[in-house]
Amino acid sequence: MISIAINLDSRPGFMGQSTSQGTMLNGTRSLDFFTEGIINKVKFFEGHEIETTVFIDVHEPLPKETQDWLLDQQNGGIIDNLVFNRHTEKYLGEFFPKFNDLNFANACVLTRGDIVAHMDGDCSCFINDKSVVDEWIKWLQEGRYDFICYPSNHSPDPAVDPSFDYFWASTRFFITRRETLDYSEIIRCLRDNGYLYGKYGDRQRKCPWYEHVISLINGPAKVFYPPWQIDRYVIFCWSRYISGTFKKLNVMPYGKVIEYIKKCGISYPNDLGAREI
Repeated sequence: MISIAINLDSRPGFMGQSTSQGTMLNGTRSLDFFTEGIINKVKFFEGHEIETTVFIDVHEPLPKETQDWLLDQQNGGIIDNLVFNRHTEKYLGEFFPKFNDLNFANACVLTRGDIVAHMDGDCSCFINDKSVVDEWIKWLQEGRYDFICYPSNHSPDPAVDPSFDYFWASTRFFITRRETLDYSEIIRCLRDNGYLYGKYGDRQRKCPWYEHVISLINGPAKVFYPPWQIDRYVIFCWSRYISGTFKKLNVMPYGKVIEYIKKCGISYPNDLGAREI
């Protein structure tokens, strides 16, 4: 079973007509991500046994109709596990600046499948060749890779950046075996940088966040960013999002989706700035 773990949040601005990426933890956000965005991610894995976990970090209240839709999907639709997590920046009674990383870990730990696919709320994925997912699962089960992430122009690397002496998975999109996600060890590493780099080796550039932690505690992990194969599938995040775009793309034939993506253009690392459809 493939467990899909989706992290969403209702930061200020999510009700707007359009949003753009800003500083760290200030990416695109939209009310659409709570409905059509979930549908989009589930459709990507159609044909497989799936379980869907939606973990929402609630900064500002969601509209009642959106809450009702989510609850309806949890009661008998496409959502299996639904969490409304009131936003807090405390953990164990103290300020915890890695609250976003804790949300990632908590979303993944709720899943129950042997394969876990994690996606940020602003991630979009469309597939034309369903064998892509089977291929990934085969590679994971054979131990060829620990994490498979979104397609990259720098494949098999996440980026060309000599300041890093290891590869790291991306929470934007990764798929992995359950055993790579040791929750207790992840939390210990997130809470104590000294423990993380003392046990798993010092690094020339230190980024003690969830996506780096899960990579380092696995060896560091065998991480693979596949090359772009736009004829088979596409995965990207939004550098700019316009309300209503997901709904239109979700019902388009795959070829039309690709035409739209080419019109907008993919920028580093795999971002797309929405245009009017």
